[in-house]
Amino acid sequence: MRLLQTPVSCVLLWISFVRAQSPVITPAVQVSFGERATFDCETGIKDGNALRFYKQIPGEVPKLILYHHHSYTDPKYGPGMSSAHFTASVDSAGTKYQLIIKDAEIADTAHYYCERWHSGINGHVFSQPSKLTVTGANYPEPEIVLFSPQPEVASGSIQPTLTCHISNLSVPFGTVNWLVDRKMVQGAVTGEPARDLGSNTFSMSSYLTMADIKRDSQVTCQIQQDGSTSITARSIKLSECS
Repeated sequence: MRLLQTPVSCVLLWISFVRAQSPVITPAVQVSFGERATFDCETGIKDGNALRFYKQIPGEVPKLILYHHHSYTDPKYGPGMSSAHFTASVDSAGTKYQLIIKDAEIADTAHYYCERWHSGINGHVFSQPSKLTVTGANYPEPEIVLFSPQPEVASGSIQPTLTCHISNLSVPFGTVNWLVDRKMVQGAVTGEPARDLGSNTFSMSSYLTMADIKRDSQVTCQIQQDGSTSITARSIKLSECS
């Protein structure tokens, strides 16, 4: 037993060490459209390795925004990124970096990370994700299509599952709620992460499965995109399903 405990203890110590060396980024950031958004990243160490900032849409590979080092005059940019929208700075100690988005747009809504190479473990160490939400913009109204269960399912012979497909989303984040006869449903809801459709538009799907929905019930699916004050909703009556 003692032989088993030793390697387990070593693994736990190694995990703790790696976590202690990981850079720490600002928690979630919320700014108004057109405002400046900043992310602080504390590395805790000054060495010869540059710090990188990444942007990630859920379900996609992170994209390199830029990398910076205390010895650089200016940051270096990743593919498709430029100083027109992004910049970075580093403090005099060479341990605290800042990513700056000069004028936040809806398309900037995403998760952000900082990362550096750690020579001690001979590997990359990433921060936790930080989410940026941009408010105050005119979000186009998303499109909602409700797919009802088959007639025999809706009549009560099988547990019904309704599908809510939402497209033309401006951001990959949003809160989807289901209501049955105007009452919020708790539980019985599953969903899928947003999919990037290109041109800064997204789609997502949500599912409601309930055994006790009455045939004459009105079912509503509604969404509020992160950063938007508007709620878009669509409803159907199971009795009208055909």
